[in-house]
Amino acid sequence: MSISDSPLASGMTRRGVLAAGLAGAGVVALSACQPSGGGSSSGSSGTLTVAGQSDNLTRVFNPFLPNGAQTVSYSSPGKSGFIYEPLVQINTVDIGKDLPWLAKAWRWSDGNKTLTLDLQPGVKWTDGQPFSADDVVFTYSMLKAHSSMNLLGAQFASVSAPTTQQVVFTFKAPSQQFFTNIVQSPIVPKHIWSKVKDPSKYTDPDPVGTGPYKLSSFSPQSFTLVRNEDYWQPKAAIKSIRFVAYKDNTAITNALVQGQVDWAGTFIANAEKTFVSRSSHNHYWAPIAGTDGLIPNLERWPLSDLAVRRAISLGVDRKQVAAASNDVPATSVTGLPMPAYASSIAPQYKGVDFEQDVAKARQTLTEAGYAKGSDGYFHKDGKRLEFSVTFPAAYTEIASRCQVLVSQLKDIGIKLSLDTVPLSEINVKTAKGNFDSTMGYPVDSAPRAFSNYADRIDPNLYYPTGKATPTFQNIERFRDKEAAALFDEYPKATTDAQRQQILNDLEKIFVDNLPWIPMFYWGFYSDWSTQRVTGFPSPDNPYFSPVPNPVVALRLKPT
Repeated sequence: MSISDSPLASGMTRRGVLAAGLAGAGVVALSACQPSGGGSSSGSSGTLTVAGQSDNLTRVFNPFLPNGAQTVSYSSPGKSGFIYEPLVQINTVDIGKDLPWLAKAWRWSDGNKTLTLDLQPGVKWTDGQPFSADDVVFTYSMLKAHSSMNLLGAQFASVSAPTTQQVVFTFKAPSQQFFTNIVQSPIVPKHIWSKVKDPSKYTDPDPVGTGPYKLSSFSPQSFTLVRNEDYWQPKAAIKSIRFVAYKDNTAITNALVQGQVDWAGTFIANAEKTFVSRSSHNHYWAPIAGTDGLIPNLERWPLSDLAVRRAISLGVDRKQVAAASNDVPATSVTGLPMPAYASSIAPQYKGVDFEQDVAKARQTLTEAGYAKGSDGYFHKDGKRLEFSVTFPAAYTEIASRCQVLVSQLKDIGIKLSLDTVPLSEINVKTAKGNFDSTMGYPVDSAPRAFSNYADRIDPNLYYPTGKATPTFQNIERFRDKEAAALFDEYPKATTDAQRQQILNDLEKIFVDNLPWIPMFYWGFYSDWSTQRVTGFPSPDNPYFSPVPNPVVALRLKPT
């Protein structure tokens, strides 16, 4: 199978919106605003400046640890970035056009139970040591031994290196659908990491990677990467990139507006007026990447009650919720992003969209035994129908949506309260189930219908409340025997018709059980200026995600 034909599957990655500060400000003050610690764009000196968000920038470059310096560079924990590289770069914008990276080719065999990857020749680590298949085997063996580091959920029976330029994964069952889980892990050098006593606690302050850039300087306010002059691909035209940590997204937006930074991945309210219209060089694009909405904890009342979830779904105005953050309202009752997944929709759900019906929402609650109290809210068994939604305080686009929900649910007769937490706490809470509900699912949407469901509702990935789910899949803790069997059966399917029938059955389970409540389609918020550099992806040239990343950085050129 050729690279261009190599199929995608479950792309379980940490969602950038939760790891890299993609939120923004509803109102932007245009007074001078410096990044934490001060500073300004150094574009005039040949350095590209990227703005990111961090509560506390620390010199931690271990790509498998949360809240490290890499989050400012928009590289989620467990994923590769500018320093450490993956075997394959998965394309979430130009679907199907994945990029060979440390692996130049790959193929499945033995009924999709063996994955063989051929590595690029001539790759070196930035300390001059040669890169080989031993480094790949070491990295994946380490992830297998330390489950807390295996954030992409890469599961395999064995990994070996028949030659210095070839890696072979074997699986107990057909596993082609987990391709992106496997190939996106950052590869680290065996000759350094094998000497680390506990890699799950290793800070990696002076990282040695194979990437296009390497660490030059670090401070609590920013760090600078310089070009890897011995890079195995054509060298980057941009000699250095400075990543600046901002305390909140209002500051990031201000810095973009004032030309203090060249590139960011932040939501901007009314972006056309606030940012784009201010200069012909300013650009904002958020290509649709997935579906999001209200994520319930199914092990906590009242969202454990299907009648409550149905009432919420019936009563909310999705257009209003989406408009609060310039997003697109969710339509299909299957929860799949439309129209991209139209071909995957079961016949009975084609053209069946969510419709708001507040009267029916109230009727649903009444028929389930809830009664309106004197306070205007429904009650049952002496308890008021109320719950909270937990999200990072810094993410103002989530706050805007949730504030709309507070008002809408009050009209139905449900009390919703906002529970804001520091950025560093949200993933811990959702992983352990310490929440009533949340918004901002902490996994990326993969470009396959099956993967969307696998990441969110696979009961085989269930963890009880209090025990952290290492891959952040199924954080709502959905359990269903029929669904579990279907997820087990999908890899064994041998025809497209069989796979589609399983998808049809999963869609019915989703519609009937409403394990989470889709409300809007989200995109990768991206902002950049072409005043100093050009070559960014755009709606007219969607070659890759426009969020700061090494694939795009390698295509940028000074003006």
